[in-house]
Amino acid sequence: MTGAAHLPMREVVRRVGALPGVRPVRFVPLLLPMWAVDVVATVREAHPYDVFDRYLTRALAEAGLSGIDELAVFFGVEPVLVDRTARFLEDLGHVRRTADGLELTDLGRRSMAAGRRYRLSRGRRLTWLFDGAGEPVPFAHATHAVWLPTAELTLPDGTVFTALTGPDRFPPDAVGRLPARADVADFTGPAVPVEVVASDPRPVWLPVYLVECEDEPLVFGWAVDGPDPYLLRVYRGCVGELEPDVTQCGDRHGP
Repeated sequence: MTGAAHLPMREVVRRVGALPGVRPVRFVPLLLPMWAVDVVATVREAHPYDVFDRYLTRALAEAGLSGIDELAVFFGVEPVLVDRTARFLEDLGHVRRTADGLELTDLGRRSMAAGRRYRLSRGRRLTWLFDGAGEPVPFAHATHAVWLPTAELTLPDGTVFTALTGPDRFPPDAVGRLPARADVADFTGPAVPVEVVASDPRPVWLPVYLVECEDEPLVFGWAVDGPDPYLLRVYRGCVGELEPDVTQCGDRHGP
């Protein structure tokens, strides 16, 4: 691939030069091996409550009320307003009608506890990204970094990126573990998955610059304006915590 698909090396050299106490030795353009998985998901999205649907939800949860008429008396409004709001919440899956009146569903109770009106959207097509070990990529990197379908990248200035070798097998439980994480939104963004059907994983590559220094190395990517600790961890995972062998990294460029 040839094109302006990543930061030019001169920009990375400039950024490194602005860092106090950093003494660079080599600048190495690399492609980190990663994984992409296309999924079709039911996602839960959070929206702000309107005024009355929030009060109605709280009344069902906390006041022990359930009938349309008694709720209307409690709020001092016409029953038609309560019924219209109940239908709206019913369409969202927050309320169900019973022989005794209205009751909250699990989604309705979860929304009330969070103070956000959750809505389920089905059939959402997403692409999730994982590192070589099958750990999910943070959402900011997934959405703002450059992702390549092949292990090839040459910039217009002639900079050639060299691909590192990663695992040839994607952990079979990686996709299933992601929705169960308490911090799932850190990786999926505001659309939190509830149910997922996943395709087979495919390899992708992330272009970065490894900056070898006299002390600790640095790694620069597209998503963060400066040294990226996350990408440094991914790089070290690729090379087993060892510094790269000069003979294995292709051409090197000094500052």
